[in-house]
This record gives sequence, C-alpha cells and structure tokens, in this order.
Amino acid sequence: MKISEIKINPGRRDTQQRNVEELARSIAAVGLMNPITVTQDNTLIAGLHRLEAVKLLGWTEIECVVSEADGLQAELAEIDENFVRAGLSHRELGDLLLRRKELYEAIHPETRQGQRNGQTAKNENFSLLETKSFSQDTADKLGVSKRTVEQLVQTARDLTPEAKKTIRDAGDKITKGAALKISRLPPDQQEEAAAVLTIAPPTPKRQGMMDSESALSEFKTLCARYVSGIESLHHRAEIFAGMTISQFDELGDSAYSVTTAIKGFFEKVHEIRHEMEKEHEN
Repeated sequence: MKISEIKINPGRRDTQQRNVEELARSIAAVGLMNPITVTQDNTLIAGLHRLEAVKLLGWTEIECVVSEADGLQAELAEIDENFVRAGLSHRELGDLLLRRKELYEAIHPETRQGQRNGQTAKNENFSLLETKSFSQDTADKLGVSKRTVEQLVQTARDLTPEAKKTIRDAGDKITKGAALKISRLPPDQQEEAAAVLTIAPPTPKRQGMMDSESALSEFKTLCARYVSGIESLHHRAEIFAGMTISQFDELGDSAYSVTTAIKGFFEKVHEIRHEMEKEHEN
C-alpha cells in the first residue's frame, strides 16, 4: 500500500523518536519482519512506529495486513496496540483503560456489571464458558492483576479534569497510589490535594531509570544480534536439512535451550513485577 494513502486517527499517542530510529536501523538491516495493520478504509490500527521508521528510510510503500475490524473493534485493537508502548504514565494508561472498558462492554454487553461475567453457563448437554469480563481480559493482556486494572479505571473515571491536569503536569511527583486516593476525594477537594503533592520533592528515580535504559538496550542488542545471526543462516538451510539424525537432534537441542532461557528470563521478570505491584498496592 502507498504510505500516502494510510490514515492515522487524530489523538493517537505520539511516537518516540529514539525508538523510531532504532527500528529504522533494524528494518534497513533485515527488512520489515511484521507488516502494519490497517482497516478496510486504510486507517492504521497497529504499527505506527514501523510506519514512521520506513518513512525515515524513504519508503513510499509498505506491506499491510488489512483487518476486517472496523468501528469499535478497530478502535479497541488500536488501544491494545498502545499497551505495548514504553513510557505510558499511570494517568495515560488509566485513560486508555477507561476507553477500552467502554468499547469492550459495548462489543460484549453480556460482560457489563450485573451480568454473568466469565461464569460457566450449564445446560443438560454441555458447559459454555462465557466471554471474560473486561477486567480479566485486560489483566491477561497486560500481565497484571484484575485489581490493578480496576484501580486504574477507577482513578481515570473519578478524577476531575482539573485534578488530571495537575497530576499530568506533576510527572513522577504523584504516584499511582496517590492518584487513586485523590480520585476518592470529593470533586471540589481533588485539585487542591493534587497541588499539595506537587510541592513535595519527587522520589529519586533517575539512577533506576538509567539502569533500566541500559538493561533494555543490552537486551535489545542481544536479541538483534541473535535474529541477525539466524537470518544469515537461511541461505544454508539445505545443509541443515541434510544433516544426520544425530546432528539434527543437536540442532533442536540448541534451539530449545535458547527458547528455554528466554522463557525462564521472562517468568522471573513477571514474578518480580507481580511482587512489586503487590507491595505498591499495599
């Protein structure tokens, strides 16, 4: 599809230039591995960073997957795409989740509060598992607890526009937990409470952020090196196909050890994140 024909919904979250540049270098080296996704009227659903990266490379066309989703389904898919973005603040995530709840429950009205959410409906012959509730579906996608999702939605729903602006302008000075407490105050007290918290010195996070960026860069470099190495072996696939059974077993064992190591790494990371969330909620 011609890039000039792709439409981007207004209000979509801006790209991060550093990520666009890194992605452009990767695409220049190995090509576009995953096409972007658009609706049937050429509106972008997923892949804004990829789109901006190929623009940076001077491309005029890009490979697309054309989704049958439209209207509410397309907007829901676009919100889910935004979940993977780095740097979302708890306020931005809460606003996304609030809109996702509206869309999800419009598409799946049976999951609204008061209906039978995620229960097993039984009849004489079989059991039918109904659609997940919004909180459960979102928690599964984000890898967090249902309680975290519900608290973020509650905060976004109950904060006044004035309090939201103060919290947004405060940056790291107002934590997710503090924002939740403010949202539980009467509307006429919220802005003042948020303003008081902005006076307090911010929690020192600079070193932690620097360490995180360094670790992320190291992991991405390692993954890029691995992908590039595998890609370089494609032209020798016939050699691998002609290996003995013993050699092929060794090949499989080596590949399995890589996937096992990655799986173990992410299991450890998710375990620690879960513990951190529980500590923060308490």
